[in-house]
Amino acid sequence: METSPFTVASLADKIRTQRGVLGLSQATLAKSVGVSRKFIVDLESGKETVALGLVFKVLKRLGFEEPGLRIINDRGINDRGTEIAEGFRETLEAKDFEFALRLISEYSTESLAEGRPLLAQSPELEDWQYQVALAAVTKWISSQTNTPVPRWAADIARPSEAVFLSEKLYPVREKMKKLIRAETPPELRELNVWMRQRSLGTA
Repeated sequence: METSPFTVASLADKIRTQRGVLGLSQATLAKSVGVSRKFIVDLESGKETVALGLVFKVLKRLGFEEPGLRIINDRGINDRGTEIAEGFRETLEAKDFEFALRLISEYSTESLAEGRPLLAQSPELEDWQYQVALAAVTKWISSQTNTPVPRWAADIARPSEAVFLSEKLYPVREKMKKLIRAETPPELRELNVWMRQRSLGTA
């Protein structure tokens, strides 16, 4: 099978396309990388005088990795995110909420170690509380790793009902809820999801 030749123009096209997939404006991408908007404009137009080191910073922020500038969340190649989503679906279908909480910790720990949220695509869970909770955790991971929030997590709506996943296992008293609220990261609070940061794992 023939592959198209790698050119400055094809790189510019990949960058422009991936920026659109992530829902980033040129200005937002520039700010997150620490370059001017003009740099992004020049890069996307295929201008050959842009600094290589800054190009690599842009590529990393957009989710590309070597070799061959493969998209990290390419579903055809070692997609850990797909495995994680399937694990949540199977666990929640079995109503094994204790293991589901453990999976959240594993997801956040693995993502922090990888330096990006591994759930680049929506896990599409029937359990709305876990769907919102995973969006909140994904936003927290993006904050911790200084990477863009995947679109599915950025677009999720804040529920009016507070989400305490531990309540699926046992009743949570108000005193404990107060403690959980005090130790919940802001990215989770924004989505009305309440979970202590230490429950999210570390890397």
